Amino acid sequence: MTFSVVCYDRNQEAWGVGVASKYLAVGSTVPWAKASIGAVATQAYANVSYGPRGLDLLSSYSAQEVLDRLTSVDKLKERRQVAIVDKKGNVAAFTGRQCNFYAGHITGDGFSVQGNILAGPEVIETMASVMDGGGKIEDRIMEALIKADEKGGDRRGRQSAAIFIVSEKETYEEGSDRMIDLRIDNSHNPLGELRWALKNWKATFFNNPMVSFTETGKIRERLEAMHFKTLGEWASMNNFSSKISGNMVDKEVLDVLMEVDKPSNR
Repeated sequence: MTFSVVCYDRNQEAWGVGVASKYLAVGSTVPWAKASIGAVATQAYANVSYGPRGLDLLSSYSAQEVLDRLTSVDKLKERRQVAIVDKKGNVAAFTGRQCNFYAGHITGDGFSVQGNILAGPEVIETMASVMDGGGKIEDRIMEALIKADEKGGDRRGRQSAAIFIVSEKETYEEGSDRMIDLRIDNSHNPLGELRWALKNWKATFFNNPMVSFTETGKIRERLEAMHFKTLGEWASMNNFSSKISGNMVDKEVLDVLMEVDKPSNR
């Protein structure tokens, strides 16, 4: 009833999980990650203990060794689906024989994509193709989920989605390894909502390329529609004051203002 990706990005030194499902609050169950340790996705007839236990074991064992230790003592393992990436980017995945059709997984360089109750194998095949490409970890995860959904995704429909990424290099708060932590728990358009939330997250917490602007044309129309006199006034109200310098503005902030990728139902 779920499709997901676990991955490690060597350039960003980040570990992440992305997931979507016709299930309430899938982000509360499937994704688990810890910086410099690894990441775990536990799903199907999920054994939630695979998450915290898997992370504990990853401090001492490889992804495959952890997978073997988790499943070897699980009497219901044939109903489970789990994927693991370790601190070095090694991956291991398991799809039990009793997982609901279509179920399967594909592993690649630093990633695993997997799902159950899918429209077909093309769902995870397109995810693997995205993950094989370049780009930032957060963008690849988001794109993989979007492309999977376009191929039919969870054949029962849509309800929730999440992205959880950790890093010791790129974090948004002191004393935490969380780089991105976003959940859409109950929506008719969870991936559209997640993509919009991710854009707002990047605009708020990341240092993105700056672009020039003038308060004319469409920018002026947007500001007036929201009853703001200047871009600076709007930015201050939305916690973006540090993202404007002279006639330059953070590109993601400008996208938020102009509602790029904002779901039509919002």
